[in-house]
This record gives sequence, structure tokens and C-alpha cells, in this order.
Amino acid sequence: MMKKLPEPDITGATGLLDNAIDRKKNENYRARLQAYKAYVKNRYSDFKTNKNKLENMGVSIIIDDDDKKAIHTSFTLSFQKNIKNNALKQVYGECRGICPFCGAGKLEEVDHYIPKEHYPEFTLFPLNLIPICNKCNKRKSDKFVDGNNGRMFINFYTDDMESVDFLSVDITFNSTDVKKSTRIKYVADFSKIADAYLQRIVKHHYKELNLIKRYEEAANEEISDLESTYSNQDDNNENEIIDAAERAVIGERNKRLKYIGKNDWKYLLCKKIIEAGYIKVLVNDILH
Repeated sequence: MMKKLPEPDITGATGLLDNAIDRKKNENYRARLQAYKAYVKNRYSDFKTNKNKLENMGVSIIIDDDDKKAIHTSFTLSFQKNIKNNALKQVYGECRGICPFCGAGKLEEVDHYIPKEHYPEFTLFPLNLIPICNKCNKRKSDKFVDGNNGRMFINFYTDDMESVDFLSVDITFNSTDVKKSTRIKYVADFSKIADAYLQRIVKHHYKELNLIKRYEEAANEEISDLESTYSNQDDNNENEIIDAAERAVIGERNKRLKYIGKNDWKYLLCKKIIEAGYIKVLVNDILH
């Protein structure tokens, strides 16, 4: 799980809205946006006030499909490129190309944390925009709150879980046939999150994005890559191969801990690989 991200720069948020209105070629859309401009700017203030509990935002008054479309069509590729290079520049830098929602996928899209379909006024608001991978964005879709009006996803600008170790991984294998016997299992113990409010959000987040299964799939791919890397090595250099492989895994472990955090699936995998002496057994099994 990704570390808490720095909040985007919102000093130019109202200017982005004004610019979107000015650039509208469709006169009807421009008029609709102009009519809602004051409301949207007021809602920006509401968002900032409620940023720690966005489920308290209430409903939007923008419900007409054409009014929604007038705002939605402003979220162009040009707008996304501009905001990525400006308001979200530090956010993207902290993500280091990795999706904060899962920690496994690559950054491919920009998610509206509060869905723009239900809250069109936040379509262009930087504090509502979080980089995301395609798989997470599809699974998240336009979900936001559950039937009890509780948030369903971690907000990486406000929710902080760095002090809690709730994710773990276990590797089991038979030393006589490592490649066929290796099994990886992740467990998320949400009870370790003392804050009941945050615990419920994280639990929903993992369930909705199917993270445990995705982590195990990603971990198995990592193990397969390790097997492929050392399958054609010279067994005369076995000790050197093992030393180099362990150094590489330790390096990746340290990097993931520093930049992503201790609930990161790959950090935990690398840590467990070293603790279990897996590299030595794997290389020995492959070379002999």
C-alpha cells in the first residue's frame, strides 16, 4: 500500500475552471458552465473543509445530463497533461510510476476520488484527482460510499496507515523441488488498524480492488522471473550467483520500503525471500 501522498497544489483550481469555461467552443456548454461557476467554486471550499470525511459532502445539485456533460467534456487530454505537469507534479513524483491504490500497477490514468458522474462539480478539482492504474480505475468505477454512507476507498491525500503493519506474506516450498512447490499467501489483518473508521475503509478498499488475489498473482510472477533469470547460469559460479541475487532482492526491498511503505506487497515479498533463505535453495535447485 502506497504511503500518504502530498496534497496537490490547489491555488490555481478556480483558474482552471475559468479557463475551461473560456475555452468552450460549444456556446450551450459554456453558458451551462458559467451558470454553475459560483456553485462549483463554493463546493471547492466545502471539499477542503470536509477533505478528511468526504462522505459528508451531501448530494450535488448538478443532475441534468447536459449540465454534467458540459463539465465532463472539460476533462480533456490537454487538461490532464497540464494538471499532471503542474498541480499534480509532486504527487506523480512521489508515486514513482506506481499506482497508489494497489502498489502493483503502473500509472495510466487519473481517478476522480469522488466520482464525477455523481459529483460533476469536482471534475476539474485537483484535490479530487489521484493517479491510478487502469485495473484499479475499472474496479473502482463510480463507487464512493456504501449503503451506510461510509467511504469505500483509501484517500491517499488524507488517510495515513504508515504506522500500522496489517499486511503480511508467507512463502512455503519444498527444497527438493522449489519451482513446483513454491506457494505464496498474503494475509491482511485489518484488526491491527486501531482506528475503526480507517479500518472499515481499508477493508472495503482491499475487497473492492481484489488486492490479496492481485498481490499473490504479482508475487508469483516475480518468482517466475527469478527462476528464469537463473535457469541458464553456470553452476561453477553458484555462490557468486546467490550473493548477487540476494543483493538485488535486498536492494529492491529497501527501495520499496523507502518509497512505498511497509504494507507494500513487494517489500514484504522481498523481505520474506531473504528471511526464508529462498534464493539459495532456488538457485541450488535450478543449477543441480
